[in-house]
Amino acid sequence: MATLVVDTGQDIVGIYSVQSRCFRFYRDQSIARAIRRLQSAHEVITYNGKHYDLEKLGKFAGLSSALPLKGVHSDMRSICWSDRIWGMDLISTYKMHLGDCPTFPDTHEGSVECDCYMTFKLWQLWNETN
Repeated sequence: MATLVVDTGQDIVGIYSVQSRCFRFYRDQSIARAIRRLQSAHEVITYNGKHYDLEKLGKFAGLSSALPLKGVHSDMRSICWSDRIWGMDLISTYKMHLGDCPTFPDTHEGSVECDCYMTFKLWQLWNETN
């Protein structure tokens, strides 16, 4: 069963596979493949996915609501800060727990990959302590 970390941008979806340790981004027609991967995953990990990524993925899929998932959704923003306290953004949360993030290319793809990396590392830390 796949455990996938996802981040979405305006016209891009990035997915990091925990099992294969492989990052891939999707644009245009290939976003449909990303959606299928996410819907069949055992676990989907996001940072603020409840309020952004799943809604954006739903729009990419032509839905008027959030993308439905068959597996577990772990939203690291909610896990780190709860649903009652908004907390900090991803970069600040990562820095608070793990220090400075490695450098990624200053592109849309690099930004999405960086967000997936930080989200994965927060999830990994949370799993080590639970």
